[in-house]
Amino acid sequence: MQNLKSLYKETKEKFDSLEKKLIDCYIAFLREVARFYLRQGRRVFFEENRFVHWGEGNFGWLVIEGEEETDEVFSEYISEIKFEPKISKKTLSSYMEIKEDNLKDIKYVIR
Repeated sequence: MQNLKSLYKETKEKFDSLEKKLIDCYIAFLREVARFYLRQGRRVFFEENRFVHWGEGNFGWLVIEGEEETDEVFSEYISEIKFEPKISKKTLSSYMEIKEDNLKDIKYVIR
């Protein structure tokens, strides 16, 4: 029978690999959403989640210039995406403005 240390090591390696795939998938989704709205001439801002693990929080937050309701656009509420008709001062000061050339700045670093 496999000892528990090696069982845990094997499990952790598999889990870490799956977690990276999950994060990469969701960050790619957020980048494509940003690209879609940038191409419409909208302003897009992003704040990376640096506080809690994504499973406890989010992958980060996109704020998009517009009046849409997130659940109407995506058929459900997505906590990482919100629309603001007028970008707030808080967003301007604490979020990074995203342009086509810095889409890679939409990221999540495993902590």
